[in-house]
Amino acid sequence: MKKLICLVCLAMSVMVGSVSAQSIKPQDAITDDYLPLLQASGYQVYSFDISEFLNDSYFFKFQIKEYVNKEEAEGKQRNFMFPNRVMLSEMPESSQKSILQKGRAADPEKGVYIQSKKLTVGFRPAKEDSVQFVRLSLDGLGESGMPLELKPLKESQNDKQFYYYESRPFKIEKFEEGKFIPLVFFASYWYDEKGGFFRFCGADEIGPNMEADYVENTPHFYVIGVEIKKK
Repeated sequence: MKKLICLVCLAMSVMVGSVSAQSIKPQDAITDDYLPLLQASGYQVYSFDISEFLNDSYFFKFQIKEYVNKEEAEGKQRNFMFPNRVMLSEMPESSQKSILQKGRAADPEKGVYIQSKKLTVGFRPAKEDSVQFVRLSLDGLGESGMPLELKPLKESQNDKQFYYYESRPFKIEKFEEGKFIPLVFFASYWYDEKGGFFRFCGADEIGPNMEADYVENTPHFYVIGVEIKKK
């Protein structure tokens, strides 16, 4: 019996030794560690690669269209326009020389001073529940932020109103110069009378013609897109 007890104790001491050899080591948090926290706090970013347009100069005109009960709100469209690149030839000669000498040109062989390879549409929460901020950016060449007014939800007249919105990217099938290209759909939840709850569910992305269940059901939404024209 004593021999059995000794063997058990020996086995336990080996197990404790092997466990104690393991350790949890602190390390610096990286960007990916912050993403779930930011998304849970109401931050969302959609990024689009526009590097294929760098062979020429274009204007990217952001447009925000508001819809109430599937009808576009008159006089509510908002526009912001930025170029996708700035050429050295557009700068004074003295500035061109300084830029080249300091190695600040994005592509000196093609005569490009600044160029953008990325377009982003980002959302961040506001201090007021009835507002959501959107940021439109052409990386390195321009950005604009503005508030989007939200519509309240409530189950009945006696219930306290609240605001709950979701966003979805559009499926981009082709590019046509001068034509509005929808990028992001931002919309309110709606009340499902059959289920007795508020919902927003459906496809992870929307076709360019806005064929999705939540487009048909949401009472209020914004379509954020861009129109691209050569300079």
